[in-house]
Parts: sequence; structure tokens; C-alpha cells
Amino acid sequence: MITFIHAADLHLGTPFKGVGEITPWLRKRLIESTYEALWRLVRLAKESDMLLLAGDLLETGLPHLRARLELIKALKTLTAAGVRIFVVAGNHDPYPSWEGITLPKGVHLFTPHGEKVEVSIEGYRVSVSGISHGAECVKDNLVHRLPSGNGDLRIAIIHAYLQGVEGHDPYAPCMLSDLVSRDFHYWALGHIHKGEVKQKDPWVVYPGNLQGRHFREDGKKGCYRVVWDEGELKPEFCSLAPVVWVRKGLSLEGIEDEGALIERLGALKEEVRGQEGVMLRIVLEGPSPFYNLEREDWNQIEETLNRDEEREDFVWTTIENRLLPHLNLKELSLSDEFLDQLIKEARAMAADPSLDRDLESLWGRGDVKRWIGTLKTEDKRRLTEEALRKALAFMLRGE
Repeated sequence: MITFIHAADLHLGTPFKGVGEITPWLRKRLIESTYEALWRLVRLAKESDMLLLAGDLLETGLPHLRARLELIKALKTLTAAGVRIFVVAGNHDPYPSWEGITLPKGVHLFTPHGEKVEVSIEGYRVSVSGISHGAECVKDNLVHRLPSGNGDLRIAIIHAYLQGVEGHDPYAPCMLSDLVSRDFHYWALGHIHKGEVKQKDPWVVYPGNLQGRHFREDGKKGCYRVVWDEGELKPEFCSLAPVVWVRKGLSLEGIEDEGALIERLGALKEEVRGQEGVMLRIVLEGPSPFYNLEREDWNQIEETLNRDEEREDFVWTTIENRLLPHLNLKELSLSDEFLDQLIKEARAMAADPSLDRDLESLWGRGDVKRWIGTLKTEDKRRLTEEALRKALAFMLRGE
């Protein structure tokens, strides 16, 4: 039996984004979370034969000193325990950026030319093929450069964009068919920050990143522990992130006063509280009398909710206000010809293909898509409905 750990996208030294005003205690907790996740990975990998690291261990450019020191210390701890480590460089830590970093003996960093390494574990021949990014922006399909494997267990490591996955830069793009056509048992992928098993025969796996860094990287984060036993692979996801990002929608229907509002928000906080810290974003949706509350009012509500949260199982809450005014659109349509036409045209806009063309120049940009995501049909309907109700509320306010 052979056991290996597959992790990627540690992004040590990366800043956290979109957290707003936070206390010094929480800021320190967030900074420490990436390093704590690293050492949780070390403790797990100590009980394994191999560790596969599929790129973006460090941030683009020269990472700050602590990130490098923590990584080298972690690798030394594992090699001293007899763990074999295989690393490929990604777009955030391309191969040239590793110059000047002395890796411990027992760590193999694959070159941009592609290599194959064979080792013997428990009497079995294990072949590991890998290829690194030679620059920050690689547009070539690196799969074709990987040397073929041989032996009882054949593994490939690559940091690549699998076409069809939304919200990521298309570096080292490839198709699932490219991977399946090669004779490997397990594809250890990196680059996509959402953990997912793309296929089981052969196994094609993204472990996701080790620690989420903003609300677009929500949910549990970690790595895969894989057991190979008598020719059968058994991957299992292991949650390692000490801080989890959670996004929850909440309707305020039936809530009319501030006391009930605070009580409902506090109840939602306790619903998500667990053993780890939680960065919670509550998205308030639908018609509500609280529609007209100013941002300063919501800031004060956040301060109330976050009081006494300097604890291990903290739940730090921010509020996103998508509330809409109470309006009876049917009655408005019947009461005024202009409003009736406005409502009809707004409703038709969401289904109009020209809206996609109008937004293409903005939504087509990679940096916008990375933070906002893909504009789906339901998103267009929601945004159009929000814009319509807010426009109507503004117009009617002057009556």
C-alpha cells in the first residue's frame, strides 16, 4: 500500500482581500492562517510516502522572507521524516523565481522541459512525471511535453487550466481528453482554487487551494490524501484551512424592527459557527423596510455583531445590502402608462442577447471575471430587477 498527499496553490505570503475594516487581532489571525494550514499539511503528510505540490506555493515575484523560510522549514521537516516531495512551479511561482532558494535533499523541483522520476516504495515501482511553468504567462499546452510514465503507479503533476472551468486565467490550457489520452493513473493538478474530482478513470483531481483568501474562495479548503492499494486508488479530501469563508443569503421578510433584525442576524451567525474561524458575509435580499438604511447604519450593526469575537471559533460578519423597496409592480403598471412601459422593458432586457454584448467589454476582462464571476442568466434577472426597483423607488420618492 502506498499513500500520498496532493496539494496545490498554497500562495504563502499572499494578502487577504475584500475584508474591509477589521481589528488587529483578526488581521493577525488571517495572516497566520496560511502558515497554520501549511503546518497542518505537514502533520498529515508525515504519515505518507509522498507529497505532491502542484504549483503556486509562493506568490508572484520575490515572496517575502517569512514565506520562503516557513516553506523550506516545512519541507525539511518532511524530508527528515522520509517523505519524498515532488514540486512543479506554477504561474505565480514560475521556475526562474526558485533560483536562490535551496531546496532540501529529497525535494524534486521539475524543470519547464518536463521530467520523469522513478522511485521504489514498498517494493512497487512508482513513476512521477512533472513539468513547471517557465514564465508567469504560459499559453502552451504543457501536457504534451510530459514524459510518459511506467511502473506500477504512474502519476503526473501539472499546474494547468482545464478548459471549461470558469473564473481562472487560461495558463497552460488543456482539454480533459488530453489527460485521458495519456497513460497515467493519477493527474495531480493545480491552478483552480476550487477542489474537484474531474474524472475517476484515470483520476483527474484539483485539490483547490489550502486556505481561502476572500469570499470568492468560500467553503472548506485543503488537500487530497490518496491511498493506492493493489492497483486501486482511493482519494479522500482532507479539510485543513483554519479560517473558512462563508456566504449566506438572507431574506428579511416579516422582520419589521431593529431588535428582530439583530436577533435574526445573530442566529445566522451561530448556525455557521464551528471549530474553525469563519469569515461570514450575509447577503440581504428581497423587499424590506430596511432598504433605506445608510451604509453607516449597517457598519454599526456589523460592529454590534462582531463584538466579543476575538476567540478561536470566531464568526466575523460583514453585510452586503441587496435589499429592495416594497413595491407592488402590478399596481404601478396599472396606475401609470410610463411606469408600465418601464417595467416591461426592464423585464425584457434580462433576456435580450444584446445585454451580453454590451457587458462583454467589462465582463470579458479576466480581472473582473476573477472577482465578480461569470454573469449567468439568473444574475442578469436579479441585477435587472434590482435596478428596476431602485429606479422606481427613486422616481416615486419625488412624488
